[in-house]
Amino acid sequence: MKYYSVTTIADDRDNVTANITSTIESSSIPKAGFTATDKVDIYIDWFDSLKEALEFVKFVNMA
Repeated sequence: MKYYSVTTIADDRDNVTANITSTIESSSIPKAGFTATDKVDIYIDWFDSLKEALEFVKFVNMA
């Protein structure tokens, strides 16, 4: 099955952006991830459809 990765970056000034950053073929969905740095928080979420990934990107970028 194909999975879509969305990376969301939030900075300390409340700026948030999200984009589809990769796709993979796998038998199971990868685990979501989180990394915090001094300047930004980075979230990686996985979706099993392009439609879901695009809707999430649109929702985050409109916030």
